[in-house]
Amino acid sequence: MYRIPTTKDATTDVAWALQRLFYSLQISKTAVSTQELTKSFGWDTRHLFEPQDALEMLRKLLERLEDRMKGVPVENVLSDLFTGKIKTYISCVNVNHESLRTEMFWDLELNVTKNKSLDDSFKEYTEVETLKGELQYFTGEKYGLQDAVKGTIFESFPPVLNISLKRYQYSISRDVMEKLNDYHEFPEEFDATPYLSAAADKSEPWKYLLVGVIVHDGDLNYGSYYTYVRPAKNGQFYKFFDDRVTPATLKEAMNENFGGDNTNPANKNKSAYILTYIRKSRLDHVLSEITKDDLPEHLTDSGIIP
Repeated sequence: MYRIPTTKDATTDVAWALQRLFYSLQISKTAVSTQELTKSFGWDTRHLFEPQDALEMLRKLLERLEDRMKGVPVENVLSDLFTGKIKTYISCVNVNHESLRTEMFWDLELNVTKNKSLDDSFKEYTEVETLKGELQYFTGEKYGLQDAVKGTIFESFPPVLNISLKRYQYSISRDVMEKLNDYHEFPEEFDATPYLSAAADKSEPWKYLLVGVIVHDGDLNYGSYYTYVRPAKNGQFYKFFDDRVTPATLKEAMNENFGGDNTNPANKNKSAYILTYIRKSRLDHVLSEITKDDLPEHLTDSGIIP
């Protein structure tokens, strides 16, 4: 982030604003304003009081940063950190014919409905579907309609894995969008190996550590976001709620945000929305220490640094 060339203009340069915000968060003993960053997004005061979606915000931020980094030495850093590879396939059962599509993903959206845990959601995502009878797959003129299997498998996961839990859905009976507060557990650590294809590179463990939880408290029309962040690999979580940053326990960051049902009624309105995991073998790289030599001049000359 600190190696992105900037124009030193907070009104248009999201990289300039984010560099200042990140470092202010590192050194400040008091609350840090995000006004420069939101201003770089083109948001005025009116936008700050309108409901915004956290996942959409994350995607817009990464998209703008990626555009800003084109043609510079760190051009591929974001894709190297945040993108994985996924393969969708349809394989015929009785003839040698297969349709494959491989694409990159920046985040994963996993279903909460009918899934009690993150593992359940991954199993559903990679579940194999059988196409036969009226659902037979048309291969083309050579083989015509054929029985087949259809599925999705991961070729790789990114070092920093962002998972969105799909807690919003359209209700046919009510004809409205609604929030799902179903109970859904997620672990502090998980192994992504079972969801990888047989051909995936497994020379390095695919084990992940939870470092961030974005929580939504409320319903679809009213509510607030706050987040729990673990900034060091062996450190504790901190809760960021508006202008208050306080230490948090693992239980506060995880268990209290599984959502609510009859067994957990106290948490029925608050639930985790976005989870951030870092591959454990890459923790030292992703969470590396920042020195003064890493900082751009507009920080060292601005008076931000003591």
